[in-house]
Amino acid sequence: MLISYNWLKKHVDLSESITPEAVGVKLKSSTVEVEKVENLGIGLDGIVVGKILSCEKHPNADKLKLCSVDVGNEKLQIVCGGSNVVEGMFVAVAKIGAKVRWHGEGEPVVMEPAKIRGVESFGMICASTEIGLGEMFPLKEEKEILDLSQLKNISAGQPLAQALGLNDAVLEIDNKTLSHRPDLWGHYGIAREVAVLFNKDLRPYKTNKIKAGKEMKLEVEVGNSSLCPRYMAVAMSGIKVGESPEWLKQNLLAVGLRPINNIVDITNYIMLDLGQPMHAFDAGQIKGKIIVRSAKDKEKFISLDKKENILNNNDLIIADEEKPIALAGVMGGLFSGIENTTSTIIFESANFDAASVRKTSGRLGLRTDSAVRFEKSLDPNLCEIALQKAVELLTQVCPGAKVASNIVDKNNFTLAVGPIEMPINIFRNKLGVVISDKEIINILTRLGFEVKFKKEILTIKIPTWRATKDISIAEDVVEEVARIYGFDNIPSALPVFTIDPPEENILRTLERKAHNLFSKELGYTEVYNYSFVSGAQVEKMGDDISKYLELDNPLSKERPYLRRNLLPNLLDNIKSNIENYSEVKIFEIGKVYSSNETGVRVQANSDELLPKQDSWLTVVYANKKDQVPFWQARRGAEVLFSELNVKWENAPIDKVMPWEHPTRLTIIRVGSKEVGIICEIHPAVGEKYGLESRVGVLQVNLDALNSVLKKTESQRVYHSVLIYPEVVRDIAFLVKKEVKHGEITTELGKIDPLLKKIELFDVYEGKGVGEGKKSMAYRFKYSHPDRTLTTEEVDKVQEKAIKTLEKQFGAEVRK
Repeated sequence: MLISYNWLKKHVDLSESITPEAVGVKLKSSTVEVEKVENLGIGLDGIVVGKILSCEKHPNADKLKLCSVDVGNEKLQIVCGGSNVVEGMFVAVAKIGAKVRWHGEGEPVVMEPAKIRGVESFGMICASTEIGLGEMFPLKEEKEILDLSQLKNISAGQPLAQALGLNDAVLEIDNKTLSHRPDLWGHYGIAREVAVLFNKDLRPYKTNKIKAGKEMKLEVEVGNSSLCPRYMAVAMSGIKVGESPEWLKQNLLAVGLRPINNIVDITNYIMLDLGQPMHAFDAGQIKGKIIVRSAKDKEKFISLDKKENILNNNDLIIADEEKPIALAGVMGGLFSGIENTTSTIIFESANFDAASVRKTSGRLGLRTDSAVRFEKSLDPNLCEIALQKAVELLTQVCPGAKVASNIVDKNNFTLAVGPIEMPINIFRNKLGVVISDKEIINILTRLGFEVKFKKEILTIKIPTWRATKDISIAEDVVEEVARIYGFDNIPSALPVFTIDPPEENILRTLERKAHNLFSKELGYTEVYNYSFVSGAQVEKMGDDISKYLELDNPLSKERPYLRRNLLPNLLDNIKSNIENYSEVKIFEIGKVYSSNETGVRVQANSDELLPKQDSWLTVVYANKKDQVPFWQARRGAEVLFSELNVKWENAPIDKVMPWEHPTRLTIIRVGSKEVGIICEIHPAVGEKYGLESRVGVLQVNLDALNSVLKKTESQRVYHSVLIYPEVVRDIAFLVKKEVKHGEITTELGKIDPLLKKIELFDVYEGKGVGEGKKSMAYRFKYSHPDRTLTTEEVDKVQEKAIKTLEKQFGAEVRK
């Protein structure tokens, strides 16, 4: 919304020391968001009114004229090509140093003395488009210059901005901040705020009662008073539709509205002045009485923009006895608008239900200035003031106009104006600052509240312009005092309280550690999938669909089930990526939902429990050249638990899920609790997903791991760096397929303290290895903290290791 500073000054006395920028700052800090303040005449510097003293033919050009122009303190010789330039004309002259756009196009250029066809020229007689006034003074022909002769009270040398009333500034106000202040949608409402903020007197909005005419009887029927609390109308005859006076056009143009004709311009002016939209009908097009009613279902209405709108019975319309003539609060109809031949009009000044206007406007896509104001809940009392002002202005701009009918006023409204009773100390308690009783009462009175103060109790009556969904409770009144007193004047202080560190969320920390480890150190990519799966995915996994929770209102009908496992969606991710890359390494951290287990309460005071929702880390690995990705998944587990400084071991397998490879599978146990698995995807399941590569999987229940970490305090033990070199020996041997890595490392770890580390680096099955057997290769690391080991010492321990393998596992050591 645009607000003219000069327009504001008509309603409130602002001294010369108060600048538009100062008004903007005050409004922004207390009332509305002022986007910017723009001076209208800023582009007219150096452009003045000139009077053409003589106009002769250019000696060297047929289409140019040589003019002598009076610009106040001097006479300038100017060459001009204007088609309408004549002696005695008042024109706009760009003096040397001013900026203009040649022929109204391109960037502004600075005027300099020039020689045109051999004759010197000291300035430019301008067309309206060359100085940015094309909208105010549209060109009638291409080479026409701006003729100012019809303006009153102008003189040669007068700054053009002053002559045209453009020595003004415009405040651009953000409409979003006005959503709860319907009283601010006009200049008078803003002026009321400015008067309070600067402690200035607001001029009363004076109007005279309308004296009824006797030429015609105006009848109005309001069929739905809840959607139309007030409807006022009056007919006026003797109308001559024409151009508005300059003052009216200047006011509208200053705030970005294009003048149309004197009737429409008056209704627009009142809307911008008071905030009350109005409409004018051509009385000759109205058949019978005016009826305010709900539209019929699929009733057609052609609006002023010549579009056909299909209405329904939730839309409120203004109609005559034959047809709709306006869409209430939104837009007038095409066949009842003001024409150049209109001689009698009907002014409408009404109040419509905010929700009804908003719904109709939004549904039909008609966002008009009128609708924007009505949907904010306007004060019905504005209707009478606006109608009186419209009649007054019309008789000024159209001297033959007179009231031709009775004044219709159909009203059925009440406003909740209070009173509100509140203790005076509520301001201190709510704001934390002491404001004197006198100042509180003064602020409220200046804002228009009626205030009575007795025995420390304020009794406050709300002004009608603030009683439409704005001020209703004591806290609203406190806010009014606070913003006028100045939010900057209220000291800010933190409450005094002890600062205790929050309880650590170990699960959140665990998730972050896992995320950082796999994404930053191991080179995996994190993915985010929806928490929903399809029946087809469950079927491909070989799982039981009856164990899944089904949503009543799923986001997608294709995926109506809550996931019990992160794997189905991750396998889809593998499938869509492995076709383009030789290796895919991804992981996801998210919740899974178990229908057969219960979790936390729905509410603190409720006995209803939600399904168990544990957080899981699932890591998947696939490589077209790796036929045993199980070891990559295992490596991820080793690095994770090493980072967490948690000891883990392989647990016996009691049940194999349909998607798990039966022999490439191990359960992760920490202490006595099973917290995850390492496995490969069963080849049959991989085939159903269209995967040609084997897929290694690491799954860790972070909630289960978190519960273990809470019980066992995990602390890192730091050892000094080895001073003496370690001895490395590799050994490979054949064992039965059933032999497990964990069992081997447990037994080897007991043989001697010098054997510090045992690493499995290769497992092989296939050609060259007997049926039912596998080849396993380990790397042993020997060291002593105080000395260098001898070969004999290492050989002795290595021999003990070989004997243990042979005795305990039937191993055949490969030479």
